[in-house]
Amino acid sequence: MASSKDLAALESKIDELASMSMAQDRVPGLSIGIVRGDSLAGFYSYGTQALGRNDSPTRQTISRVASITKTFTGTAILQLRDLGQLELDDPLLVHLPDFTVANALRGTLEGVTIRRMMTHYSGLQTEHPLTDWDAPSFPSSTELLDRLAEIDVVIPQDSQWKYSNLAVGLLGHIVEQISGIPYEQYIYEEITVPLGLTNTRFELSSDQTELKATGYSHPLPGSDQLREAPYASLNGISAAGQLHSNVEDLAKWMMFQFSSGRGDHPSKVLSSSTLAEMHRAVYMSDDWSNGQALSWRMNRRGDLVLHNHGGGIQGFASNMVFSVKAQTGVVVLANIWPAPTPYVLAEDIAELVIHELGPVLEPTTTDLQPVSEQDAAPYLGRYWAEPGVFVDVVYGDTGFGLGTPRDGDYTLHGPAGLAVDPSTSKPNSYRAVGGRGAGELVEFSMSEQGNAESFRLGGFLYKKVD
Repeated sequence: MASSKDLAALESKIDELASMSMAQDRVPGLSIGIVRGDSLAGFYSYGTQALGRNDSPTRQTISRVASITKTFTGTAILQLRDLGQLELDDPLLVHLPDFTVANALRGTLEGVTIRRMMTHYSGLQTEHPLTDWDAPSFPSSTELLDRLAEIDVVIPQDSQWKYSNLAVGLLGHIVEQISGIPYEQYIYEEITVPLGLTNTRFELSSDQTELKATGYSHPLPGSDQLREAPYASLNGISAAGQLHSNVEDLAKWMMFQFSSGRGDHPSKVLSSSTLAEMHRAVYMSDDWSNGQALSWRMNRRGDLVLHNHGGGIQGFASNMVFSVKAQTGVVVLANIWPAPTPYVLAEDIAELVIHELGPVLEPTTTDLQPVSEQDAAPYLGRYWAEPGVFVDVVYGDTGFGLGTPRDGDYTLHGPAGLAVDPSTSKPNSYRAVGGRGAGELVEFSMSEQGNAESFRLGGFLYKKVD
């Protein structure tokens, strides 16, 4: 498991990236958390929690994390789906019948589905007409639902992405409608409390208010003075961006993401298979440089694919970026908005750490057992299958398995591991680990002398040729 010592050699580069970000966006205070596996391996703090004070942010310093809230809302929707209470392709109309009064300018209201709302392809406008980011003022739940007739819908083509706070705000009302409890209470009871996110709240207690950084807005035209940002509750669209949190809690939220698809996944919040589904791309850009999963964005940097979600609201900018494959991610919180650099900064640091330190080996549990070199000996050799496929059965540095194809070989089943599966009683049979045949049984036929003559895998009969 990674330790903070792994990051020591990168601290000067992290400091340099952070300093550039703070200078460009005039950030008063910045905090950075680096998560490796199941630990917050590094924490870096710069500037101040409030101008005029000399206290840098801590791991517990609370910020508004804005649209990162959407990932909690998406988790709630998938919980209800897994309970059979909804389907992702349900039209919004199924759960909010009053939506019939909305105005479809292109497409149909039935085309506004939960899946599209979770992935910003619903055609709903960015904000409800009552939203006023200048005042700031946000519609209450009652106002929002009473004035659905003012909502325009323009169903986009699949390649057209249109961010919508309104869409995710309405998902919160679906959670209320199905669960029978307020959206905020549902998130606490079913997600934040089970995961131990003690300072992730929609509204803060008096003690938590003491932990909150002061948020700032940029100067007015003609001025050079940062301004203390106003505070306003998002009310009826709180599901789109009302949460407060800190590096400590968001690191735990990221560690939960790392259990995606894991066999020993311990959480009851979402099954590992559902979490993996949540991370799977639903839409991709034409050049495959970015994509949209269920409530998460995805960006590609060369061979590195990073999931992310940022947030911006009066006084605060945030971002969390991670690679499930590398079990590594970064949380960035800044107490000013707008501030574009935290979004780039989180990706820059994540890429730096992954490329310099490599991935964290994901903990796995399995009943499969390794094969000794002696036990593997009767099976080793080169095999051939119609219509002309070669594969080598080898024993090497990684143990017993199907070898890497040689030059000119057609890549089909190798490379892959072979392991003993105690659950099968078939003699001379091994379970494929990895590759095209992952999880399938490899069944060898033996000669009277006890040496392999052939094996079957995935519909192919491989015959030994040397």
